[in-house]
Amino acid sequence: MIKKLALILFSLIFIVACGSPEKDEQTKTKDTTEDDSGIEVDKGIFNVEVTLPSSLFEEDEFADIEADIKEDVDADVIQNDDGSITFKMSKKDHNKMMTEMKEEFVDTIEEIVEDDDFASIKDITYNKDFTEINMLVEKDAFENSFDGFTTLTLGMVSMYYQAFNGKDLEKEKITIFVEDESTNEIINEIVYPDQLDEMEKELE
Repeated sequence: MIKKLALILFSLIFIVACGSPEKDEQTKTKDTTEDDSGIEVDKGIFNVEVTLPSSLFEEDEFADIEADIKEDVDADVIQNDDGSITFKMSKKDHNKMMTEMKEEFVDTIEEIVEDDDFASIKDITYNKDFTEINMLVEKDAFENSFDGFTTLTLGMVSMYYQAFNGKDLEKEKITIFVEDESTNEIINEIVYPDQLDEMEKELE
């Protein structure tokens, strides 16, 4: 489901987190939300418009991106004068897209739990909109392995989901709790997109 868009968003979030040039302030209607990834979602009465910024696009990529979008949803796709790309779909198609994204997120979570490479992770639960995720782990094994990198995967995929759902990530953050299965103690709490800012500072 829209694999091309997933890669676009992941890359975009990293670019923003690592200090890309600030965008000019844009005028938005009250029905339009824009999170710090630069994606704008305008939910009208009958249709939904999603605008992806030009940050990642070369001029000759539009045709490929248009084809990828239309392969998955019935949408009108245009390239704006500033190079951004807007695709407009019905609310029904947007709901379908979000349902499929949710299914993919659940599949990702199940794959992590079932993967023997992440042996310290015993279970992962989540709320309805993936803004709170709880990882149940074997503490010692978790802290002495690279299993913690899965929190980055979960955080990024949730940001992907929230962005296309029109959520403002500055107001509605994503929290990942890491819980010790033997004591039920929360041993770590990671908040996105704040975590990306901390990663940026560490790289400076």
